[in-house]
Amino acid sequence: SCTRGALEFSAMASADGQQVLGMAIGISIAIVLGIPIIMCLVTLFRCFVVVHKGYAAIVERFGKFHCKLDPGLHLLMPFADRLRPVRWRWVETYINERNQQAVHTMQVTQTHIDMRETILDFPSQAIITRDNVEIFVHPMLLYKLVDPVKVAYETYDLAQCVEKLVQTTLRSIIGDMGLDDTLASREEINRTLMQKISHICLNWGFQITRVDILEIVPTPTIQGAMHKQLAAERIRRAAIVSAEGFRQQAKTEAEGSMQSAITMAKGEQQVNILRARGRGESKVKIAKAEAEAIRITDEAVCAFGVDAAQYNIALRYVETFQNIAIRSRVRKILFPFEMELYGALNCIR
Repeated sequence: SCTRGALEFSAMASADGQQVLGMAIGISIAIVLGIPIIMCLVTLFRCFVVVHKGYAAIVERFGKFHCKLDPGLHLLMPFADRLRPVRWRWVETYINERNQQAVHTMQVTQTHIDMRETILDFPSQAIITRDNVEIFVHPMLLYKLVDPVKVAYETYDLAQCVEKLVQTTLRSIIGDMGLDDTLASREEINRTLMQKISHICLNWGFQITRVDILEIVPTPTIQGAMHKQLAAERIRRAAIVSAEGFRQQAKTEAEGSMQSAITMAKGEQQVNILRARGRGESKVKIAKAEAEAIRITDEAVCAFGVDAAQYNIALRYVETFQNIAIRSRVRKILFPFEMELYGALNCIR
């Protein structure tokens, strides 16, 4: 019985070993055949390329340019075609925790080329003007990639080429200008910079639509000098305006005095004219009244044989002596002996 049990155990072990060996061989065959199948499927799947709207791609076949892919679904030839990678970089300018300007540069390699219009920012660069003043200039471009083939093959790093071209051209333009001209001629700088670099960048498939100088910052020493100059200029302008105000005030006061004097003179002239006219009219009326009185007196004294003129003279004569007697402290009156006057007075009595 013991021998029979040992034989049965040996038979069972042999059957299990054959089963395990068969499973190992099957797994090995599956791995050997499955890996190439999976790799073929993955490769076939990668041959399907989707290009989104606003993008483009370059296809190389055996390392040589083959075609340009427009937006849509495309099928590449397995193991022959590949997408051409393009190097690109972005520059971000921000203010750090120390309240200072900092620059962060990001560089990527991508197979899909963005054909949309976008902004290319550059870090601030130090430039010396014609009058040996150091300033920091921060330029910016608004661009659009128009030819992906030139973008992929004309330059190795298009962003760096454009950045260095802008920096050298900007240094050349501002180096021929003074500080005041630089601060006051941003539009001219933008126009000149675009004229000098646009045709060069277009040869690289890089079309520039606009150039802007975001900021021009002098050094702190120059800023202090500019602030002092500005303060002095404002003081000078204030003095000029104050002097001009005093001049206008004196001129206005003089003109006012002149007009016042002219008006007063005209008023006095009119008053004198009216007074003279009144005195003349009063004398005329007095003369008419006296003439009427003389006529009446002449009619009254004519019956007594007395001349009216002599009568009036005698009255005036007496009135004159009366006034002299009233206004004098010592009254001593000597009457001349006039027979005719005496006779007239006797007649009056």
